[in-house]
Amino acid sequence: MIQDIAPLHLDNQYDPAARPTPHDFVLCFAGRKLLCATEGGALAFPTYAHVGGTVTYLFSVGEERYFLRRSDDPLTVDGFSYEDVGLFRTAQPRHRAYAAVTGFHLATWYGDNRFCGRCGTPTEHDGELRMLRCPHCGSMIFPKIMPSVIVAVTHGDRLLLTKYANRPGATRFALIAGFTEIGETVEETVHREVMEEVGLRVKNLRYYKSQPWGISGGGLLMGYWCEVDGADEIHVDHVELAEGAWVPREELRAVYHDNGISLTNEMIVKFIEGEA
Repeated sequence: MIQDIAPLHLDNQYDPAARPTPHDFVLCFAGRKLLCATEGGALAFPTYAHVGGTVTYLFSVGEERYFLRRSDDPLTVDGFSYEDVGLFRTAQPRHRAYAAVTGFHLATWYGDNRFCGRCGTPTEHDGELRMLRCPHCGSMIFPKIMPSVIVAVTHGDRLLLTKYANRPGATRFALIAGFTEIGETVEETVHREVMEEVGLRVKNLRYYKSQPWGISGGGLLMGYWCEVDGADEIHVDHVELAEGAWVPREELRAVYHDNGISLTNEMIVKFIEGEA
C-alpha cells in the first residue's frame, strides 16, 4: 500500500526548531494541485533554494526533509508545473508519492483552520506542538483524523464490487466505503454503510488492517471482511453508487490488476488469492 515504504520511514514528529536548508523539499499546493516535476521518471519537488520565503516544517522521509508553503497562490518555478495530487496513485518513487499525499492532508488542515472556529480570530502555530492556537480564546486545534471503513462483502465465491456515482474515471473495482458518524462504532459503520449503499445485511465482521488516506482530508481507513446475511439481492443507492454487482473470484482473477496503492486494492487481491 502507499504507506509501505520500508526500509524508509515517515517521521511525522513536529520539530519546532527545524529550519530549511537549500536542499530540503517544499510542498506547494494550489487547491488540489501540487507543484512537481518528473526527473528521469522520478517524482521531484522544488527545494527551498527554488521557493524561499516562510515555510512550515512537515516531516521527514528517510534523509529527505519536507516543508510546506502555506499559500494557495501559484508559484512559477522553472522545470516544475502544478499537477493534480491524485498523481500519487502512479508516481514513483513510492516514498515521495506518500509524502505528497500526507503533505496534502496537512496543507488542507492548515488551510481550513486559518481562523478560530469559536471566535474568528486568526490562529497561530504553537511553538512546541503541531497545533494551531487561538491567541484570543485559547482554542487548540490539532490535525483532523476522520475514521472510515472499507468493507469487503463476500457471498461464497463472490465479492461485492461497486462503481461510484458522479466520479469521472471511476471503475467497478471498488468496495463499500464510508465515514464513521458521530456516536457510532466502526462496526456499526460497516452495517450502516452496507445497508445504505446496497440494501444488504451482513454478519461475521472481521477486522483486516488500516491505512492513512490523506487525499480525503484526513481519512483513516479501516478494512473489514464480512459475509452477506440472508437475501443477496442488491438494491443500489444511486446517489452514492452507479452500480453494484456480485463478481466471481475466477472473473476477478482474469481481469484484475493490483496497483499496490490502496487498502481496497489489497483486499480485492486477497480475495482473488483465496486468502479471505
